[in-house]
Amino acid sequence: MNSNKIKEFKLSSWAISNRMTVSVITFIIILGGLLSYTGMARENFPEIIVPQIYVATPYPGNSALDVEKLITKRLEKEINSITGVDKITSNSIQGYSSIVVEFNFDYTPAEALQKVKDKVDVAMADTDFPKDLQSEPSVTEMNFSERIPIMNINLSGEFSMDQLKEYAEYLEDEIEELSEVSSVDIRGVQEKELEIAVDLYKMEASMISFTDIENAVKFENMSVTGGDILENGIRKTVRVTGEFADPLGVKDLIVKQEKGNIVYLRDIAEVSFKEQEKESFAREYMQPVVMLDVKKRGGQNLLKASAKIDKIISKAQKSIFPKSLIISKTNDQSNETRTMVSDLENSIILGIILVITVLYFFLGFRNALFVGIAIPLSMFLSFTILGFMGVTLNTMVLFSLVIALGMLVDNGIVVVENVYRLMDEGYPRIQAAKLGVGEVAMPIIASTATTLAAFFPLILWEGIMGEFMRWLPITLIIVLGSSLFVALIINPMLISVYMKVMPKQDSKVTFITKLENLYERFLSYALKGKKPIGIVTGTFGLLFLAILLMFTFPPKILFFPNTDAKQVFVYVEYPIGTDIEETNTISMEIEQDIETYLKKYEVNGENFLITSVIGQVGEGTADPSRGQEGGKTPNKARITIDFVKFQDREGVSSETVLKEVRELLQGYPGVSIVVDKPSDGPPTGPPINIEVKGDDYELILETANALRAFINTSNVAGIEELKLDIDQGKPEMIVTVDRQKARRLGVSTGQIGMNLRTALYGKEISTFKDATDDYPVNLRLKDEMRYNKYALLNQKITFRNQSDGQIKQVPISAVATSENTTAFSAIKRINLDRVVTVYSNVLNDYNPTEVNDKIREITEKFEIPKNIEVSFTGEQEEQAKEMAFLSKALLIAVLLIFLILVAQFNSATTPIIISISVFLSLIGVLFGLLIFRMDFVVLMTMIGIISLAGIVVNNAIVLIDYINLTIVRKRRVLELPLDSELTPDLLISCVVEGGKTRLRPVLLTAITTVLGLLPLALGININFRTLITELNPNFYIGGENVAFWGPMGWAIVFGLTFATFLTLVVVPILFYLINNLKAKKLKVTS
Repeated sequence: MNSNKIKEFKLSSWAISNRMTVSVITFIIILGGLLSYTGMARENFPEIIVPQIYVATPYPGNSALDVEKLITKRLEKEINSITGVDKITSNSIQGYSSIVVEFNFDYTPAEALQKVKDKVDVAMADTDFPKDLQSEPSVTEMNFSERIPIMNINLSGEFSMDQLKEYAEYLEDEIEELSEVSSVDIRGVQEKELEIAVDLYKMEASMISFTDIENAVKFENMSVTGGDILENGIRKTVRVTGEFADPLGVKDLIVKQEKGNIVYLRDIAEVSFKEQEKESFAREYMQPVVMLDVKKRGGQNLLKASAKIDKIISKAQKSIFPKSLIISKTNDQSNETRTMVSDLENSIILGIILVITVLYFFLGFRNALFVGIAIPLSMFLSFTILGFMGVTLNTMVLFSLVIALGMLVDNGIVVVENVYRLMDEGYPRIQAAKLGVGEVAMPIIASTATTLAAFFPLILWEGIMGEFMRWLPITLIIVLGSSLFVALIINPMLISVYMKVMPKQDSKVTFITKLENLYERFLSYALKGKKPIGIVTGTFGLLFLAILLMFTFPPKILFFPNTDAKQVFVYVEYPIGTDIEETNTISMEIEQDIETYLKKYEVNGENFLITSVIGQVGEGTADPSRGQEGGKTPNKARITIDFVKFQDREGVSSETVLKEVRELLQGYPGVSIVVDKPSDGPPTGPPINIEVKGDDYELILETANALRAFINTSNVAGIEELKLDIDQGKPEMIVTVDRQKARRLGVSTGQIGMNLRTALYGKEISTFKDATDDYPVNLRLKDEMRYNKYALLNQKITFRNQSDGQIKQVPISAVATSENTTAFSAIKRINLDRVVTVYSNVLNDYNPTEVNDKIREITEKFEIPKNIEVSFTGEQEEQAKEMAFLSKALLIAVLLIFLILVAQFNSATTPIIISISVFLSLIGVLFGLLIFRMDFVVLMTMIGIISLAGIVVNNAIVLIDYINLTIVRKRRVLELPLDSELTPDLLISCVVEGGKTRLRPVLLTAITTVLGLLPLALGININFRTLITELNPNFYIGGENVAFWGPMGWAIVFGLTFATFLTLVVVPILFYLINNLKAKKLKVTS
């Protein structure tokens, strides 16, 4: 007995001897897990913390070229000297400069922010940097979760826009007080201003200048503290109060008094307290609304934020707002998050039920409970750890649990099955528990380590995609590590107390017994003669056949999963220079066409497919996939179509709606229309994105236009519409000053420029304050004069002559000429190089990779001018980069697994056998993709293959370890030396015995892993909460989760299914062949 004694695993033996301590630890794990789970913030995808800094500089009234020259270049020059900067992207448009600075991930956002702020200060200190900015450059972090609104709140009804704005401001103040909310922006209504609209001819007749009006207002609208006066031992503050109490009282100011003539402001100007010029419009179903864009603070709970906002709205409706005020919530991201998180939670529950059912079938009720308890305990321990790490509960974390679901019971299966076998052989329960765990402890530690090794390289994933995906491997490593803890600490304690051996029933032959006998006969047959070589050769032949078929009938290659549209965005862009009122008028026509089309989905007046159609014009309507855009966008509009939940769409695909809307909006003259859907995951740029770089912007633009025309003439199928991200059609009027003539008449270019700027754009000369807010006082010409070219150019510069003190007037037309021309709408730069981008979406039924390959082939024939560089970027650049990383990660994973196996078995042959099984498991993945014609999704399928590498080795390790143990026992029984080689027949009997003994755990671990993934891979959705509370399972098949996670799930299912055959057949055969070859070599040597 002593010679056959198995070494105990001390930690497990301690757990068996200290039951009460382990019970308390178990209770703490359950309590901590429940508290962490309920307290974790919920969100759709992981919050991406990227060290990107945004520098925004308004410079109103200046052209894109001037903004680039005076602002952007000078800021870029300083920022470019910062160490750690990966990329600088800038966009200079009329009146606005925006720069995005991307750092590598060695820097935190706070560090990056400080570095950029320091360099911006250096640039501003330069004497050449403009000193007439309205405000200093704004330097902020680019937090992705805080850039996109989590919902829109729309206010409408029989109220004036002022009243709606007042109600909106109440909600804005209340919602911004929530800790979960970062900001609230009001759309569809403008802030007020006190406008002084000057009559040019009356001003000139009165010999008054803009400066006279400015000084009159500025020096009257102020309060000044004179200091303290001492009177009777008491100090009193002396204050002169002069700020305007009545905004319209400004018109009674005296602007000029000379020779007894008094000129009041009302004599030469109209003063009104009114809305500023329109910058945005908002509508819901064609009805004007005042809209609030609500943005969440990073790291906060989206569902809690939504619930608190609902309470604020409900309270306001009951006690503050009039009953007739209509409030609606649209684009509510909490609904999507709630649905996706709920579906994944239900997939986990369904997976657990399937796994427990299989365990019961194989192991019986009691043993199934011992094994099944590993699932909730491992998850609770994982939630506790993740909660301490501050991780949010998102779909990435939950899907990691789905992948791990079947693997969580793997270690428990091996432990329980082995202890049960020893008890069945007559060992007492406690001794069997200690010896049984000791026998398999190192193999399951090694198998868990190999699985973790497969996921470890993914933690090293860099860039924005790495930040997005990193919680998948981290969660898997935590949860699988937790399952190992449960298998070695908690399971042995429970087994030592509660496990019982069922009495044998010799007359009853179970299905499992039949399966074991069948497998024993098959394996014995397969190991005889030349069959082993034939089976191994055939398996490698299958691999080559699969690779050949993949090249012959390649699947569609996608970078990211193509999910059904949750929303449809219609981005409308009119020619540069289009007035916002004109943009609004034409946008309403497009909205009307869309709403008329969507009526086809109405039943009894209710639309079963669409929840809202939101139209926005102006500010905040740019396409976010084109990057951050600052400044005003009066020529742009966006229409958002929001859908009901997937299960409520009555079989209508939102992709069909997207395609039909795209077809509906073709043929609008003079307008660019892009129909798209929100992207899942981090931004990667358009599917087709070609950058044309150089120094000469006119040549760059000419080349980009020629390239676009060249591609269009080739009629490449699948391109929606090639567009340029800038346009040279921005109308511009150049005023050229004759410096010599102007100086002789006593005026300067600066005076002329400032006069035109004040007349046309306006100038903020003071601030009017009331009890609640501050409003700008803006000075400009009346509309009928400021938009009159003749009046503008013939206005007189009024000034006092320094030599004789007389007031003089010089018409601008006397010293300057004007010319109509066009200018660039924007100047974009990447890493200090000027860039024009040719971009497009790919139509629904086409594959982006194939379309880009055709375009690449075509562009090779395009003649590129000297000093111009053309490159494919955007999604294709990301795809190539991530594919390269994932291939490297797979190689690192296999090497790590190999090293662990060498350490475990102290041999090179066994790791080679197991590594071959990992390599051959690709047969299942490739044939699965080919047979079912599934897409090869670069991110998801590759991660699935990497995950597969870690999963496949588990059963092979346990199987070969037990075969080795069987060989050692056989030597002891036959009293052979421990280093002696067995005869072929004895070796076959050991291999067959080891395979038969491990058949049940191998099948169980494979089946449980596959069943854990199947509900999500197939898209089976059952709502267990409503099933219990309402007896309604809300069963449906499909959804966003299956489209997003399905490719990864199927890769594992296909690969693991075939790998089970490899483990049970090919691995034993390889083991036999290699050991038999060793024996023959030893004979030859001896």
